[in-house]
Amino acid sequence: MAVKKLQFTNNIHWLLTTGLLAGSTSLTLYAAPQGGQNSEWHCLPGANGQGWNCNVQSKQPSAVKRAPRPPKKASAVDTSPVTLASQEEPASASPVHEDEVFGPLVLPQLDWVSLDQLTEEQRQQVAPHCSGAYIEPFRLGMDYQGNPADAPIYAEAQDSEYDQDGTAKFTGKVLIRQGYRQLQSDNATLHQNTDTAEFEGNVILREPNLLLVGQQAAVNLQSGRMDIKSARYLFHKNHSRGEATTITRREDELVVLESANYTTCPPDSNAWTLTGKDITLNKFTGFGSAKHATIRVAGIPVFYTPYIYFPIDDRRQSGFLAPTIGTSGDNGFDLTTPYYFNLAPNYDATLYPRYMAERGFLLEGESRYLTPNSSGEVGGAYLGSDDLKDGNRQAGEDRWYANWIHDQRLTDRWKFNIDYTKASDKDYFRDFGTSLEVSSQDNLNQAFKTVYNGGDSKHSWTFTTAVQKYQNMSNTSDDSYEKVPQFEFKGNLLADNGFEFDYLTDVTYFTRDKDWQYQGQVANRSPEDIENDVTRSIYGEGTNEFTNAKGTRFYAETGVKYKFEWPYAFVTPGLKLKHVQYRLSNLDREGFIPGDKVRNPFNLRYETNPSTTTPVFTLDSGLYFDRKVLFGETQFTQTLEPRALYVYSPERGDQEQNPVFDTSNNSFSYAQLWRDNRFSGYDRLGDANQIALGVTSRFIEDDGFERFRIGTGQIFYFKDREVLLDPNHFDTANNPSNDVNVDESTRRYLDDQKASTSPLASELVWNITSALSFKQDWIYNTNEGRNEEFASSLRYHPDYNRLLNFSYRFRDQVDRTRKDENGNAIPGQFADGDIEQADLSFIWPVASNWSALGRWNYDVTNSRRLEAMFGAEYDSCCYKIRFIGRQWIDGDDDIDNAETDSGVFVQFVMKGLGNLFGSKVEGFLEGIDGYREREERNKL
Repeated sequence: MAVKKLQFTNNIHWLLTTGLLAGSTSLTLYAAPQGGQNSEWHCLPGANGQGWNCNVQSKQPSAVKRAPRPPKKASAVDTSPVTLASQEEPASASPVHEDEVFGPLVLPQLDWVSLDQLTEEQRQQVAPHCSGAYIEPFRLGMDYQGNPADAPIYAEAQDSEYDQDGTAKFTGKVLIRQGYRQLQSDNATLHQNTDTAEFEGNVILREPNLLLVGQQAAVNLQSGRMDIKSARYLFHKNHSRGEATTITRREDELVVLESANYTTCPPDSNAWTLTGKDITLNKFTGFGSAKHATIRVAGIPVFYTPYIYFPIDDRRQSGFLAPTIGTSGDNGFDLTTPYYFNLAPNYDATLYPRYMAERGFLLEGESRYLTPNSSGEVGGAYLGSDDLKDGNRQAGEDRWYANWIHDQRLTDRWKFNIDYTKASDKDYFRDFGTSLEVSSQDNLNQAFKTVYNGGDSKHSWTFTTAVQKYQNMSNTSDDSYEKVPQFEFKGNLLADNGFEFDYLTDVTYFTRDKDWQYQGQVANRSPEDIENDVTRSIYGEGTNEFTNAKGTRFYAETGVKYKFEWPYAFVTPGLKLKHVQYRLSNLDREGFIPGDKVRNPFNLRYETNPSTTTPVFTLDSGLYFDRKVLFGETQFTQTLEPRALYVYSPERGDQEQNPVFDTSNNSFSYAQLWRDNRFSGYDRLGDANQIALGVTSRFIEDDGFERFRIGTGQIFYFKDREVLLDPNHFDTANNPSNDVNVDESTRRYLDDQKASTSPLASELVWNITSALSFKQDWIYNTNEGRNEEFASSLRYHPDYNRLLNFSYRFRDQVDRTRKDENGNAIPGQFADGDIEQADLSFIWPVASNWSALGRWNYDVTNSRRLEAMFGAEYDSCCYKIRFIGRQWIDGDDDIDNAETDSGVFVQFVMKGLGNLFGSKVEGFLEGIDGYREREERNKL
């Protein structure tokens, strides 16, 4: 066969190259040329760089595979450069149908595949309530990596002809493929003189995550620009599709749509659409933009914006995010239109402009950053002159807050972090909330901390430096002490002979503002307060010298233990030495005058440098028994694990002189049985002569699943506990005649310190099935024959969409003093102080796509509903709508004066675009246990 030479300019686009290589009346990629099955067309650039020289030669190996040869085909032309020549699959490979290689030429539902036709792996990735998914079909070259212009070119058509004027015409299943790009049509005409081409009938352009379909397409072969008329498009990754009068694939590969729409709904649904005169889709950034965009729900326009950005995959891009629209009694009409700045791959920013008809304009923003050694977030908000009057303590004032969260790695062992938040007033978060990350909205953290980790596997140690302040955001609680600064050095040493040594040193300076103690609330302090009908909290100095103390606390402890261990038992003796010492200021000597029953009723001594040292001996031991048991057809390993912990620490007097900076009584529970100190913090070194006895039993299946666990135990005291938390209680405990002024809560506490046994603590966990579980914690006071605490919960969670939770909790507490309308105690009036609450919540499907959801939280003690919520949710493949009625009591409200708020809420979520309104619904739906996990599952 003679060499066939084809001459054309070197700058003509690949489509033209493919077309002008057609020299026969029947052009088919898979048919063998005269050289046989192991031959192919081989084309090289001409010697002068202006043309191509092509001939038939043996096939060369290549990384790009070609599908097996379909039967009954004519001759073929392969325009692959020699460096990327195609390679036939082995003869043993199973045949591939033509449509599996190229895909059908008619796509009535784009690439939609019904659920019953998906593989099991694909079905796991389908979002709930979807009847299928957009699946990109297999085709040759779809996984190609790199610039497609550098890849081999493949072409196919049933018939072709070439005119002398430079026009090539192809008819019947035209296909052109290069790299990951593929173009199909019924007919194609290529013009050499104008470097253009027209494609007609079922035009299909495929690239990864992109499908364009139309009836006519015009292509500029120089630039690669393509215009498709009466077109449809699809982005597979985020299941988005749409239609347009014209789709233009520009030279830079951006897709521009005229008079178009956008949705994430299945092919048979347009529940919501985003329409616009000019929509641009950028597959490189993963975002689209629309001008003069209208959001339609069921065809009805509900929102208009002159410009909007929206995602077409999971990448980031600057632009407007989905707005939030709402209304409330305090804020009135409430509109937030976030704008996102994708500044760089490692940092970004978001602004949240928010208009509230009753308050004014609030601007909130944040900036996030990430470097190889650090990460963080800087944010804040500002509202100039709050316009709301009624019930607003900050009427007419500027409202703001600022925060900075930063984590920095200085070396592999050394790091520091900053967590700083400050607000203009205590009511800020209650009034506005925030879209940003704040570690706490009760006590705003204002801390700097640096940690160095040293040592090795045998000896590890840590040195920590911190400064920690708080802004108290509660209107009815005392301010906390601040640590300015704190130094801590601790370590652990594992000796070769089996001994383990621990040590810790902590030096902290504590201080707080002079007016730190909450004293009550007052009304009508000024004409503005009278006009706005508000009350204000009053703070002042503490009532005794110890609560006003400031100063430095030095704490140190060191210990040694050795664990004797066998398969059936362990014994671990241990010995610690603890020491705490203070250097105090702000103590008034006159407050410690002996015999002064007014200022010093407990006859405490004046001491600016109190100290305490005490040893602690522990002996921890346990046994382990197990056996095989059979329940029904299931075999379990049942364990029996008795445990005993003996603790001895002598009482060290004069701890009433030690202030209480950051120490409290540990909450009693089953876990507390196995601790050697009943206090948290270092201000009290507890005395002890006690033994804790307990036993745990488990039922474990062969695969390690714990079906059932129960544990119970109690502490037996050999002496009364003489070290108490409150300095004022020491003398009361030793002199019962002084307890006339002690309230009932204190009396109970003092009685517990003299009891011979602790309450009986137990825990139970029963995983009845993989979907049904029951938990219970119970603390029973055997000395007084009463329940101290009881909590139980039952959870049924058979799948992502069905949740049923019931919980009950009880805590025995002394009667509380009633409060007046201003939140101040009414002397002589009491009410039941027990905490007893029941909580029922659920999400349950009731019909196709419909679920009922609700929560009922009831205060049994005060016979009132804390929250009652019931609603319905319709969840489809591309949108979700909720209708919820709710009554609730704000957690900040006083029990005696709390007023019930109520509201009806509607939330509409367009999947792939965001919430149109009703974003606040998320806040109270999270009170349903399991709701957050369900929403994460719905994001698939």
